[in-house]
Amino acid sequence: MDIYEKFVNLVPKIYEQNITEENFSETVLGLLHELFPVKEAYVFFINADNLFLKYYSSNPIEKLLPFEEFKNRFAGGNVFVSDLCVGKFPFAKLVIVKNSSFSHEEIKVCASIASIVANLIKEVELTDILKMQVNVLQEGMDEANNVYKLLKKQNKKILDAEKIKNEFLANVSHQLRTPLNSIIGFADMLSIGVAGGLNQTQSEYVNDIKIAGIKLLEMINEILDISKLEANSMKLFKKRFNLYVNIREVLNILRPLYLEKKISIEVDAVSDFEVFADYQKLQQVFFNLVSNAIKFVPVGGKILISAKQSDGKTVISVKDNGPGIAKKYHRRIFKKFEQLSAQNSPSTGLGLTIVKEIIKLHKGKINLISEEGKGAEFVMYLPPS
Repeated sequence: MDIYEKFVNLVPKIYEQNITEENFSETVLGLLHELFPVKEAYVFFINADNLFLKYYSSNPIEKLLPFEEFKNRFAGGNVFVSDLCVGKFPFAKLVIVKNSSFSHEEIKVCASIASIVANLIKEVELTDILKMQVNVLQEGMDEANNVYKLLKKQNKKILDAEKIKNEFLANVSHQLRTPLNSIIGFADMLSIGVAGGLNQTQSEYVNDIKIAGIKLLEMINEILDISKLEANSMKLFKKRFNLYVNIREVLNILRPLYLEKKISIEVDAVSDFEVFADYQKLQQVFFNLVSNAIKFVPVGGKILISAKQSDGKTVISVKDNGPGIAKKYHRRIFKKFEQLSAQNSPSTGLGLTIVKEIIKLHKGKINLISEEGKGAEFVMYLPPS
């Protein structure tokens, strides 16, 4: 069996795994030996001054490596090194080491593996969010069960309905997330040509699959997020991070949606702009605001995302040139299930409610600046760290 056949057999095996941050090294990097004799495999995350070892196949080395030491250590024909990117921006490096030199065919396969590994790492972040949301939602339903126990003798039907609901909640993560991850993952692999080139019609079909998957992911995120907020169980895990990279990761996920409508998105923030906040939850804020803007902005429209420091606060804005929102609706749109007009795409009506609550958890605030026919701008103010 040649290297290409092995690769085709390996890819489904990778995507069949329940991949988490804890088992990523074993389930992804550990399977590379099925392609060729792998001595070591590493994933280093790029920091400001060095490289941080995050995942490894068997033998860990130093956690932090300066760039020059990294270049010296991983040089030669028996080492494959590739950037892992969000869009055009590298966030990590994949290193695969053999005892012998890499063939031309092996290098081509490794390039495809790098793309898959980058997508899986991004997916692990979203998967962890979904898993956390489902767990908290289940905890909230357990509390509800204690109340319903008082009604056991009066209404057995309520208990039967509650049992069915609890069974659904216990399985929602697996039943919804697993097939959705496969849909988005395989569609992305097809679009980059892993299984061969596509003609124009095939590319359009694959892009439609990716767009549908992203929209479904948005709906699942919103439903689970609002349940977690209502249970008062959403916790913040603040740290200092690069806001520019955070925004670009979201735009990379939403790229098929805004390209479909020929929308241009500009980010007005310095590439090393830092903020002290919860990385994943702020990413959810951008995901909701930008995807919402994409729905309403006309074909060929514009979206501007900006970030700056003002009076010690971080000021973040998402502005579009869509139809705008009349002032009488400014308060209503932050309420659950509010949708001011019919949309071409399905929506839960929860996105802006979730955004407002996440910003409140950060002890910040969000304002809407908009007039009918003049676009909309959501401005967020985060307090100093």
